[in-house]
Amino acid sequence: CKLVRYIQHLTPGVQIYVLLSICVDRFYTIVYPLSFKVSREKAKKMILASWLFDAAFASPAFFFYGSSSDGHCNFFLPDSWQGAVYSIIHLLVLFFIPSVLIVLFYQKVIKYIWRIGTDGRTVRRTMNIVPRTKVKTIKMFLMLNSVFLLSWLPFYVAQLWHPQETDYRKSSLVFLAITWISFSSSASKPTLYSVYNANFRRGMKETFCMSAMKCYRSNAHTITTSSRIAKK
Repeated sequence: CKLVRYIQHLTPGVQIYVLLSICVDRFYTIVYPLSFKVSREKAKKMILASWLFDAAFASPAFFFYGSSSDGHCNFFLPDSWQGAVYSIIHLLVLFFIPSVLIVLFYQKVIKYIWRIGTDGRTVRRTMNIVPRTKVKTIKMFLMLNSVFLLSWLPFYVAQLWHPQETDYRKSSLVFLAITWISFSSSASKPTLYSVYNANFRRGMKETFCMSAMKCYRSNAHTITTSSRIAKK
C-alpha cells in the first residue's frame, strides 16, 4: 500500500520536472542558441536531478499512507494538519511552481518567434535562424505540456481536498476517475506526436509495414556498410 501510493506521488513530479528541463532546453536553443547548449551529459544530470529531487520529496507518502484495520489502503492524504501542510507544499513545489515556470518559458519563446517574423518558411533575426521544424516542435511540446498539466490537476486538487473515505465504494470510484484522467496524458502522447511529428508518423508506418521506405532504408544501409568494408 505504501509503495503504490509513493509511486503515484513520485511519477507525476518526475514527469513535470523533466518537462521543465525540456522547456529550458527549447528556450535556450531558440532564444540563445550560442550561449547555452544542453549536451548529453547535461541532459543526464537534469533527468537524474529530477528523479532524486522528487524521490526525496515524495518520501513522506510512506508516513501518511497505510492500510486500515480492515485492510483498506487509503486513496487520499489524511484529513489532519500534517496532511494539509504536505498537500499544500506538494501542490506548490511539484505542480504549481514548475507549471508557472513552463508557461513563462514557452511564453517567452512564442513571443520571440512571433516578434522576429512569421513568413511560414523561416523565422530570422540577424544571424539567428529558427527553422519551421523548430516552431512545430515548440507547438508540439506546448500541447503536450498543456494536456499533461490539465490532466494531472484533478489529482493534486483531490489531495488538497481530502475526501472522506467512510464509503469505500464511493471513494474508490472517485479515485478511479481521477487516476484515469491523470494517466490519460500518457495515452494521448502517441496521438499528439503523430499529429505534429512527420518522423513519428513515418516510423509508425514502417513499423506496421505501411511504407516502402523500410525496404529502401534496409538497402541503403547494406550499400553503405558494403562501401565502408570496401574502403577498409
